[in-house]
Amino acid sequence: MNILSALKNRVEIVDNSVTSRDLVNRFVAQGPQEEPLHLTEVDSLVKRHYEWSLHLPRVEPFYAIKSNDEASLVEATVLLGCGYDCASMAEVRRMLELGVDRRRIIFAQPQKTIVSLQYAREKRILTVFDSACELKKIHQYYPEAEVLIRYRFDSRNSVTNLGVKFGCETEKESKQLLNLAKELGINVIGWCFNVGSGCRDASIFYDAIKKGREIHDYATTIGFKFTMIDLGGGFLGDKGNGISQYADYINRALDECYPKEENVSIIAEPGRFYCAAAVTTIIPVHGKRVLFNDNDPLKIEHISYYFNDGMYGTFYSAKYRNQKLHPIIWKSGVDLELTYRTTLFGPTCDGNDAFAKDLDLPQLEVSDFVIFENQGAYARVHSCRFNGFCLPKVTNFIRKRTWELLETLSKSPNPTQVLLNNEYLQKNYNIEKLTFEAN
Repeated sequence: MNILSALKNRVEIVDNSVTSRDLVNRFVAQGPQEEPLHLTEVDSLVKRHYEWSLHLPRVEPFYAIKSNDEASLVEATVLLGCGYDCASMAEVRRMLELGVDRRRIIFAQPQKTIVSLQYAREKRILTVFDSACELKKIHQYYPEAEVLIRYRFDSRNSVTNLGVKFGCETEKESKQLLNLAKELGINVIGWCFNVGSGCRDASIFYDAIKKGREIHDYATTIGFKFTMIDLGGGFLGDKGNGISQYADYINRALDECYPKEENVSIIAEPGRFYCAAAVTTIIPVHGKRVLFNDNDPLKIEHISYYFNDGMYGTFYSAKYRNQKLHPIIWKSGVDLELTYRTTLFGPTCDGNDAFAKDLDLPQLEVSDFVIFENQGAYARVHSCRFNGFCLPKVTNFIRKRTWELLETLSKSPNPTQVLLNNEYLQKNYNIEKLTFEAN
């Protein structure tokens, strides 16, 4: 079965007039389910790819599978012609099995197991390093590898700081590692960095690329020829966050440091930007506990709600990665002005399974629904069946016009150009924001 056919079996193709709100209403009308629901709209990812291609024409996106490995989204990225940032041997194998050319895969794990490194050698996959230990391991198990040096360049305003774990120091250490690579005969062909997941400081990319050029210039003096640079990830992807805020700095830095005539291949590793807005979580209230004022038994002090989803399901990032939640109450007749201090609990017996605290929300009842947008990145991929609870149930949708575009792209030798020429996307690549409107 080819990828287009596989994707068609996973998605429901709906009329172009169907809105995100219509889809949410469909599920709410069915009443509470045992599983939390992930409403996944493949259209969102296609729009993000269009936006990326429009604003960053020199930067080839290598989708970070770890952000959301849902089959419908991954298969759509293949049809769009993306490359892939893989963090494990399993992810590399998956993309090769989908027919992706090895040259469109980067094994961007700076600390690989010996077995995965041997697999990368067998498949001749590009990889990265950030330490002397990793260089020596590559020399022993994959000596003919083409590799990128990963340097640390942290944003101080990101959801998750990655530099505490990966990336060499940019001055003395980077030169020492390049010297060691030269001594070992390892072919370093470029550099990479990651400013941190969910970066709100777009200007950091300008500074990081400038630093990369300095590393490049030093590498040239000791005999390396750099042909690739990797700008990493960190791009916000919630509704309302576009790529243009980053593109302004990235394009200026590339024009100054890497003019087109140098013929350097430029990639980046967007994950959150592509998938965050694609998923809406739909969960019902399953339980409720009301605490009253000790001196006034009619005055509500605090309300706790219990859901079939929590930090072991969708909301790991809300608990541990500082992701702010903006619950949408999907209930007719509720007084939105009268609110109470509120805690949202997941279903498990872990007392720490509270994924939001000190919210001000109107009072809800069992079987009322709460909706959370922007739950496509680092959400379901963290889910587990702790206490035996269900994983989020994914239901995929795509509009007819988007499906027809993917059909066209699957037959085209230049899918990006076909995408950019699409009249509908040219007029509208914004992603619908949800609000509740009583029927």
